[in-house]
Amino acid sequence: MKLIFFLVAFCLLSIRVYFSWSGRDRERRGESVSDMVIKSDNFYEEIKYAGRFQLTDDETAFKSISPGGYFKFRKNEESIKAESNLQGTIAYTVYDGKNNLGMNEQGKSLVAEAIREMIAWGFDAPARIERIYRKGGSRALINEIDSIKSDPVKILYMERLFAVDSLSTEEWMAIANKTGSLGSDVDKARFLNKFPAALMVNPSIASSWFAALGKLGSDMDKVNSLHHVLEQDTVARDHADKILILTASLGSDVDKVNLYRTMIDKGLANGNFLDSLLEQVSHLNSDVDKANLLIELAAKMPKTETMKSAYLKAARSIHNDSDYGRAVRAVDY
Repeated sequence: MKLIFFLVAFCLLSIRVYFSWSGRDRERRGESVSDMVIKSDNFYEEIKYAGRFQLTDDETAFKSISPGGYFKFRKNEESIKAESNLQGTIAYTVYDGKNNLGMNEQGKSLVAEAIREMIAWGFDAPARIERIYRKGGSRALINEIDSIKSDPVKILYMERLFAVDSLSTEEWMAIANKTGSLGSDVDKARFLNKFPAALMVNPSIASSWFAALGKLGSDMDKVNSLHHVLEQDTVARDHADKILILTASLGSDVDKVNLYRTMIDKGLANGNFLDSLLEQVSHLNSDVDKANLLIELAAKMPKTETMKSAYLKAARSIHNDSDYGRAVRAVDY
């Protein structure tokens, strides 16, 4: 019995090692491999391929498939097979859900659609990115991102764009918009924090940047990006209103207090922004936090009756007599 268990375990280990080395061997030979299935209640898509593939220049057909290679695609009832024999001759089977089409015009159209899906999920992405850039530059890369269905592949395009040193204002705005469309908040924040500080003084780029930041669902990533932009004095000053709005949208009072305190330390508490900041402080839940922030503001805000009136209005949101007294005494001038 022990011998049987040993033999079974050895066979399983051998199979695992075989597939591991088989995959590495394919990579060394420059072959592309995919085994992907996407399904829901009313949708099924399958893309499987293995081999070296060369597409036509318009990316609508296979120019060649290495001997023994294959491409299999299914979308609901439609299916396509393209298999290469040992001489490299490609045989097609194209089914539209009702009929076998062969490679007539409708069959070619279905093959082109399947290849577009193959590309959209990342086929030959690194090499394709360079081909697109050489042919159409950064604008072509930006335009291509929307057709990509996989975030990891979109990120490859984004990384390539950030390596370009001659992007226009419109291109940076488009990159900010694409950043906001990524699925992962971690990736959104990572790319937003890569925007050069010198660019953020451009109102159009900054506006697109803040719009993308507003799409982050994670407070932690949003807070990190807000602290990052507050470190850029000119940007913080020019866009203090946007920073305040995004800070007010956070769920944690602790995060709000820390950011409000940074804004005060940065000297942003003046003019119309001061009125808005006083209003947001009054919405905090903790009387202690309200009082402490108001006291900090009292030391820095203009000594005018108008400001004092706005300050006292915020102080009246404090329900604890002790904290209310501390806040009022700080502005007693």
